[in-house]
This record gives sequence, C-alpha cells and structure tokens, in this order.
Amino acid sequence: ERMSAPIAALRAEAGRPAGPSSTLLSTLRQRKYWSKLLGTAGGWFLFDITFYGNSLFQPTVLSSVFHVDQAAAGDAPPLQGDLAHNLCAQMAVVAAIGLPGYYVSVWLMDRVGRRRIQLQGFACMAAAFAALGLAYDSLESAGAGGRVAMLLLYGLTFFFSNFGPNSTTFILPSETFPPEVRTTLNGFSAAMGKLGATLGSSAFKPMKDGISAAWGPAAGLRWTMLACAAVSLAGFALTYGFVEDRRGIAMEGAATAREDPAREDNNGGASAAPIEGGLGAAFLTVPANATAEARVRREAA
Repeated sequence: ERMSAPIAALRAEAGRPAGPSSTLLSTLRQRKYWSKLLGTAGGWFLFDITFYGNSLFQPTVLSSVFHVDQAAAGDAPPLQGDLAHNLCAQMAVVAAIGLPGYYVSVWLMDRVGRRRIQLQGFACMAAAFAALGLAYDSLESAGAGGRVAMLLLYGLTFFFSNFGPNSTTFILPSETFPPEVRTTLNGFSAAMGKLGATLGSSAFKPMKDGISAAWGPAAGLRWTMLACAAVSLAGFALTYGFVEDRRGIAMEGAATAREDPAREDNNGGASAAPIEGGLGAAFLTVPANATAEARVRREAA
C-alpha cells in the first residue's frame, strides 16, 4: 500500500538526520564553556572526594572517636552494647542525621535555588569538618559528652552534604549548558564526580594511617578532617565563582519548544519541554522526532 504524500513527508521529518554533533574533545576546546565546567564538574569532583571518602571511612572515624576496635576482615561489626561500644548504632545515628537533608533540599530547591543550597552546603560541611579537626583534643578530653558532640558534628557533615551538593550537583549541569552540548557536558561533569569518588575512597584511609604512624593516632583523624574542610572550602569557592543562579530563568530551547514542540534543535533532535525554571526544567526534554513519529502513526491509523 502506497503512503500518502503527507504521511511520507512526516516520516521523512521524523527520521531526518540531525545537524553535525560535537564530540567531547571538540566541546572541551571551546573556552566559552570552561568557566561553567569549573562550577559543575569542579564542584562535583571536590564534593565526591569528601562524600565517598567519608562514606567508606565512617567506621574508621567512629572507631577513633569512641575507641572501639573495628571488626576483623569478614566479620560483622558489634551489634550489642551502649552507643559508645556499638558501631552499628553509631552509624545509624549518623545516617539518621544525614537523611533529612535530602527532604530539606527538595523542599527548598526552587525557593532558595541550586546555587545557594550548594554554597551553604559546602560552607557548613567545611565548618563541621574544621570543628572536628581543630577541637578534637578538647572534645576527646571532655569524656562521653565530648564524644557524643563529635558524633553529632560528624553526622552534620552528611546532613549538609545532602542539603547541599549531594542534591545539586546532579541538577546544575543539566540546566547550565545549552542544548547542543548539554548531554555531553553533563556526562563529563558526572565523570569528574566519579573521579573524585575514586580519589577520596582510595586516599582517605592511607592518609589517616600514614599520619597516625608518623605523629600519633589523634593526628591522623585530626588532619584528615582538616583536609576535608579544605576540600569543602575549595568547592565553596568554585560554586561562588562559577555557578549561576538560574531560578526563574527558562532553559535554553524552552521558549521555542512552547511555540513548536516538534522543532529539532542542535542536540540530536531534542527540544526542551515548555517548563520555565524549576527543578523539573533540568530534566524534561522532548525528542522532536518522537513527536513527529507519533503524528505519523495517527495519520496512518
């Protein structure tokens, strides 16, 4: 059966090749994106150093704070005893402090904005890590109360990670870059985050053990926490200098999509959904060829 001319035209529209695409290297050579990448990829890299490093380093920190022996390799940590001797209970307290940060981020994401949430997250993380490092000896000598204070401070580092860059680093690249490079530079920013996670998870314990062997156990934990504070301050600086506040600003391509949802752009035929600003704007895009293909099916039916 022969297709009618309109259906053939729609099929051609749905399947027509997009314009020339950019490779990662050719995109990275464009200096106009460098400052934005410092904010998105640089911030994600620095945050994941501290977050993943501390996620794996957590039993070591808690064991140092409460002087609890860690379980031998392959053994489960102790499940009995009071808070000072129960590593699982200590980790549960840290998780309970950190978890609400996600919900606070979702609640305030559009009111406060991604940039401000990331700024205050890095700043508060730096303050908590610095307090742990600088006040370690004083809190240690204060007995049980000082150890509980250290536990709460350590939990706050995870709270402000979640109410901060752990919620915003995923969003910022998607709303920062124009459609023709959005996917490429979003992926590059995420890859830099994974590089930071690899660095943090592989370097923290050797660094702590090396410093402890040279200057004593207390020095190892103290300087590791201070290193985390320095990394968090660097993340604050990159966010302050290179991340835009895009609240209320439509993503590039959204206005065109509102006029013609089937219009192709330079990103392989994906046009942004008609959403102005907001959390959803960072994720919702509508492939133009999918829209045309749906029209073909309706015509054929």
